Amino acid sequence: MSTEFVDLLKKYPAGRRENLIPILQELQDQHGYIPEPAVSAIAEYLEIPAVKIYSVATFYNEFRFNAGGKYHFQVCQGIGCQVDGSERIRSELHRLLEIEPGEITADGWFSLEWVPCLGVCQEAPVLSVNGELYAKMTPVRLKELVDKFRNR
Repeated sequence: MSTEFVDLLKKYPAGRRENLIPILQELQDQHGYIPEPAVSAIAEYLEIPAVKIYSVATFYNEFRFNAGGKYHFQVCQGIGCQVDGSERIRSELHRLLEIEPGEITADGWFSLEWVPCLGVCQEAPVLSVNGELYAKMTPVRLKELVDKFRNR
């Protein structure tokens, strides 16, 4: 097992599958994503196949397997958000950040991802930045939000 993740894993009893999500959450918090070597270490420690870890982690929008920017934007693609204008949000983000989903701006500040659903359809269109939800988003509010992050 990779020694890099031993201290984190020791916080949880070995072989207990119910600890998978808390371990993934802690890794995501520490690194901003799930490092590839961590998957093998978790699989060995919890005695589960690595494919199960990928299956669980890809089911939830909060987990990523690659490093993102300092501000990671996730734009909801659910039906409710599409009906209420997520296409305008996607277009404006593309214009403001000049990147495609899966890319990071040259300065490393922003990354972008389209996600299937953020689960708050009544607040559409919705986006998430580093896990914080922004509801009823408009292109004007989006520009203000991006500017706020750029000025930090």
